[in-house]
Amino acid sequence: MSLEVHHHFIDRLAFVNGIISGIALYPQVWAVLTTDSVAGISLSTFILIFLNSLVWLAYAIHRGLLSLGIASIFNLIASGILICAILFI
Repeated sequence: MSLEVHHHFIDRLAFVNGIISGIALYPQVWAVLTTDSVAGISLSTFILIFLNSLVWLAYAIHRGLLSLGIASIFNLIASGILICAILFI
């Protein structure tokens, strides 16, 4: 993946959006880890998010899209944590 960052407004916006969307699942991770409760959380939803993020990460690497890669990695980690929590808590 190329680490070249363009300086056009839309590229900067995409980078910020990548970070925001990448951290979107972390409030749910925090809630699960602090309450030790996975009540009402759908395993299939987070499996789909995990698989979707995996595909987007592959695409980001293929195209050298740093902002999409960042979001995908953050979402992979968060959805992986939630899948493990659902299966093991």
